Amino acid sequence: MKLKKRRLMRRRDAVTAYLFAAGLFIFFVIGIIMPLRPKVSEVEKRELEKFPEFQLETFLNGEYFSQISTWYADTFPFREALLTANSSLKELYGIKTQQIFGNTSVGDDIPDVIPSEGKADGPDQSPEGGEQGGALTAESESGEDAAEAAATEATEETEEPTEESTEEQLQDATIHTEPEVAGTVYIAEGRGFELYYFSREGADLYASVINEAAQKFQGVATVYDMLVPTAVSVCLDEEIQKSLKSSPQDKAFDYVYGQIDNSVKKVSIFDTLKKHNAEYIYYNTDHHWTALGAYYAYKEFAAAKGIEPKSLDEYEKVVFEHFVGSFYAFSNQSEVLKNNPDDIEAYVPSSTNNMMFVEKSGEERKWKIINDVSKYAPGVKYSCFIGGDNPYSRIDNPVITDGSSCVVIKESFGNAFVPFLVDHYQTVHVIDYRYYKKNLVNFVKENNVQDVIFINNADVLSVKKPLQIQALLNQ
Repeated sequence: MKLKKRRLMRRRDAVTAYLFAAGLFIFFVIGIIMPLRPKVSEVEKRELEKFPEFQLETFLNGEYFSQISTWYADTFPFREALLTANSSLKELYGIKTQQIFGNTSVGDDIPDVIPSEGKADGPDQSPEGGEQGGALTAESESGEDAAEAAATEATEETEEPTEESTEEQLQDATIHTEPEVAGTVYIAEGRGFELYYFSREGADLYASVINEAAQKFQGVATVYDMLVPTAVSVCLDEEIQKSLKSSPQDKAFDYVYGQIDNSVKKVSIFDTLKKHNAEYIYYNTDHHWTALGAYYAYKEFAAAKGIEPKSLDEYEKVVFEHFVGSFYAFSNQSEVLKNNPDDIEAYVPSSTNNMMFVEKSGEERKWKIINDVSKYAPGVKYSCFIGGDNPYSRIDNPVITDGSSCVVIKESFGNAFVPFLVDHYQTVHVIDYRYYKKNLVNFVKENNVQDVIFINNADVLSVKKPLQIQALLNQ
């Protein structure tokens, strides 16, 4: 009896081993079928690794085989479906944390705001005669107090009493829940948040570059600077941010604005977005702000420029459903985020929806300011705004003929902001500083640009990105 039982167990083990080997063989066969191997990841919005070219040097030192291994893993057939299945399996076991990219770090201490010698002591004065909201004063005890006082003063002087005057009573939707760790991205209440680590070197460099731009454009164009906070500082409780060692972006911005010359119009939007954090101003699954968040920033820009902003009901509103963005990709396709997809709301300018852009290849294309992306893959629908990230774009307004023009220096956060400028200028130029390779100063002079608008999210206060902007001024 025992012998028979042992034979049955050996047969069972043999069958299990054969099935396991057969499964591995099937996966191996699938893996070597070249037509099945993907070339682009729609979820991660990038080209996948290419099969490495043979070089004797890399062959001899073993690097060539490492490159093949990377290519094989990165382009394995049905890779994204397998990642999704893996995430779903972990959800069944209650594992919701996903390590994504990098490790938790610690940012530099943010110094107190001490304006350098030569900075004006009072709030910025605009050519229109209005004071710049969010500017810092030399007499202020703290950057936060100065920003709040200046923003209040600017609001009183530039806006008539409207429904917006009740903003102080808006619902506060700050998240006080301890989020789930996911590398540098955190998930709380079905939403993703990317941590921010302050770099003093990067902040000082950015301020220096903006001052350099102001000097080069003196007497030529008005320079505006808008630093856009990301959701982690606007929507997460301050104590939670501290526990995660995420630097406070409002204090980082105050520090930077304190180093920027008062000839630059600093458009402070942190407090405005904070007041509206109960609204849909950031996506759940993506690191960008929504068009509504960009609209509130546009209103602050309008106050700084001294123009009347349009109300949202003056735009045609379009909605593109089921957007699953960067946080979903960075979290190895988290099931939590997958189950909380976004809708993209966009607002079409009333004067025109036509534009052109130049691709990275140099090819010029006609496009739509708000493009129909309803049939696009879920991960790329943010490209509905001005065709996504391109070196150069131009929008000509057929309704305005006064020669007014601006140039927006931006990364992807600026994409949702640009459409709100269209109805105020004859020409809107857009330059993505990461890809544009010509001299910005010459461009502004040759095109008679009156307003130079820098709009970038907090990540611009690193070391690399200010250098990219500086290259525009000197190449």
